[in-house]
Parts: sequence; C-alpha cells; structure tokens
Amino acid sequence: MELSIGYYANIFPVELLEDSTEVMVIKRSNYPDLRPLRDEIEKNNKKVYVYAIEDRIYGYGKDMNWLSFKGFTPLVLNLYNTPRLTGRMILEGIIYKTKQKGFVPLRAKEKGRYRLFNWNQFKQTSDGKVNVFTGYDIRVIFFENYVEKKLNFGVVVDVSYTTKDSTNRRLNPQEITMRFGNNTLKEVRQIQKDLIPTGINREVARQKLIEDIIPFVQGINQIKLPCGIEAIIRKEPYRIILGDSDESIR
Repeated sequence: MELSIGYYANIFPVELLEDSTEVMVIKRSNYPDLRPLRDEIEKNNKKVYVYAIEDRIYGYGKDMNWLSFKGFTPLVLNLYNTPRLTGRMILEGIIYKTKQKGFVPLRAKEKGRYRLFNWNQFKQTSDGKVNVFTGYDIRVIFFENYVEKKLNFGVVVDVSYTTKDSTNRRLNPQEITMRFGNNTLKEVRQIQKDLIPTGINREVARQKLIEDIIPFVQGINQIKLPCGIEAIIRKEPYRIILGDSDESIR
C-alpha cells in the first residue's frame, strides 16, 4: 500500500457496522471473582465471554443465553455508551481472526494488550543460528473526535520481535553475542530493520509501518465481535495533520 508523504500514527480506525447489540448483565457483587464462572463456562464448552466493568458484569457470545441459569438478565446495549466493553470486544474479535491465520496471542503485562506471533513464520540469520520472529503488539483505544462530536475506536499496532535458537530456546541480545558473535547480532538487528548496511536505519518507523504493520492490518481488516456485530478496520492509519489549532487529526 502506498502512503502519501506525511506523518502517520500507527493507529487504525475501527468502524462498527451496527450501533447496538444484546448482552447479558448482572451485578458485580454476585461474582466478585470471575475465575470460577469462567472455569464453569469452559467446563461446559460454552462460547461465552464475561467481562466486568465497575459494578456490572457483562456476558456475550454465541451461547450467552446460558448465563440466564447463572442469574444474568438480557440487556440491549448501545456500543458507544460502553466504550470500554466495546473496545474489549473489538480486541477479542481481532484475536479470534488472527488465531485463524496461525497467530498465537500472548497476554502482555499491561491489561488489554496482547502480543501476536506466528511461530511457523520467521527469518533466519545466514549462519542458521538464530530465528527472528516478527510479531504484533495490539491494543484498542477510544477517543472523541472534537470536530464531529463522535466517539471513535482505533487499534494501535506495534511491531514486536523475539529471537530463538535452533532448539527453540529464546535468546536475548547478550546471549546472541556470547554464543554466536557480534556479526550474528548485527544481522539480527538488520532483520529487525534497526540497522542498514551503512549504519542506523533512520526510516525504521516508516519502514515497519509500510512493510509490516499495514500488511498485517490488511489481513484482518474485517472482523466479527463476539456479540455478533461486524466491524471494519480501515487499512490506512490516521494521518497527523500539522497546522493551526483548528485543524484536527484526520
């Protein structure tokens, strides 16, 4: 995909194709700890998600009516009135889509953030000693467009790397240098686009956006939220407009 000259954020707009959906709801006090309920859902092989926000627990998914046996009641919900819940469902929709493409989601320390890796896809250093895996760090954000007075959702995508040896053991830069030498580490950094043959890659951010992030987003641009609503992730990231105070992010 060609981008016109300018500054871009690695944030991609998400468009919901419907505004409202039906979910199940119950007071948080009924289930202060969600783990037993999630264990029971898994034990019964039900396609149900439960997520707590403040004093409520929301249930959604193909088999959500099963929750009526657990005291939940139905509720028609406007997705723009509960952005935290909607953002969570967008994230779950992305994870489901990427799993179908061979990615494995790894929960990050920060809540609401995941790293995605396809362990069958990697680049290898010329000496065959190190495998470099390109992954994607994803999270969903929401914000108000002050011009349109409308809530917007976006998915933030960063490139993430991990390195392993031929026995599938993870490596850090120090281990690569100690075991295989500086030249191998240099090649790893070139694969990661931090270096070019002449030195530091000063276009690394734009290169990763064009060569890695945008193709990844193009592959998952149509997703379905667990509640059944479809969403579109736009293939072009937000462009940053520099100018007077009355100009906004497009």
